[in-house]
Amino acid sequence: MRLHRGRPGGGSPEPGDAGGLERRLAWIFGSPRSGSTWLLRLLAYPLEPALTGSTGARRPRGRRRVAARVVPIDEPYLPQHLTPLVPVAGDPADMSKPTSTTLNATRGDDPNHLFSPLYADAWRPPLRSLILSRFAAQVTRAADEHGVRDPLAVVKEPNGSHGAELVMSLLPESRLIFLVRDGRDVVDSFIDAMSGEGWLAGRPGLPRLDDPERRLAFARSESRAWVDRTEAVERAFRAHSPELRYSLRYEDLRADTEGVLSPLLDWLGVERSDAELRAGVADNAFESIPAGQRGRGTQWRAASPGLWRENLTGAEQRGMREIMAPKLTALGYEP
Repeated sequence: MRLHRGRPGGGSPEPGDAGGLERRLAWIFGSPRSGSTWLLRLLAYPLEPALTGSTGARRPRGRRRVAARVVPIDEPYLPQHLTPLVPVAGDPADMSKPTSTTLNATRGDDPNHLFSPLYADAWRPPLRSLILSRFAAQVTRAADEHGVRDPLAVVKEPNGSHGAELVMSLLPESRLIFLVRDGRDVVDSFIDAMSGEGWLAGRPGLPRLDDPERRLAFARSESRAWVDRTEAVERAFRAHSPELRYSLRYEDLRADTEGVLSPLLDWLGVERSDAELRAGVADNAFESIPAGQRGRGTQWRAASPGLWRENLTGAEQRGMREIMAPKLTALGYEP
């Protein structure tokens, strides 16, 4: 997949300095279970996403400690608030009909809808200011607590990828990172997490996938969701300034983490020595996670592309292929 590089913007992320903060925002869109948490940690090294904006201390690194230059913002769920998804009854395999849409789309012509396009001139400017002010507060606190000077803020929003177009249109000077992963591995990862004692099994709003029929139905519906999310990000990507957009594949990042990460850091304007780059990659590698915290049923399961061939049934694989094949081919995957 072609990588898109651009010149990073300047500015200082002080509250009220909307232009400066906007030019120091970068968004990760694509799909959940695509390695976005790993990518966020690699970019924000050595800060832990869970600690930013809190009173927590920086993650201890001993002799590997380096200066933090990126503030991670881990899933603020902005698109879920701005563009809520609405399910539509239908067959996920029928690509001519949507199985989900957004509240904005269903009420687009209703002048009573808060985000009606009829009144876009009234709601877009204050909404943009609200988003920038909210992130400025978090970035400023993290900068003060962790000694970050002139930081970039990277926002991880894979679950909100359906709303990438609206977000990027509101913040056209921020940057878009499109993280792509084979949708079959995305589905496989979800099924593992939602089966048995998996880390997502039994959570509110999520089915427990211990029944073969439920698994097959989920494999088909989530395949369609992967296609829809991917296409939403593709539309946002095409509409965004070429200098401010960048695409990469999870599989490439996994195969050559240093080689893929280095040009991305350069594009973001994040200086990191070779030693710091190697330390960040090593400290965040899948293999560095304690054995008891990784494996089946955990959030960090395997990090091995192609496991769907081993884990999913023939019916599940056929169901996924029926839905995903054209998009997989377009993205360079073998369907």
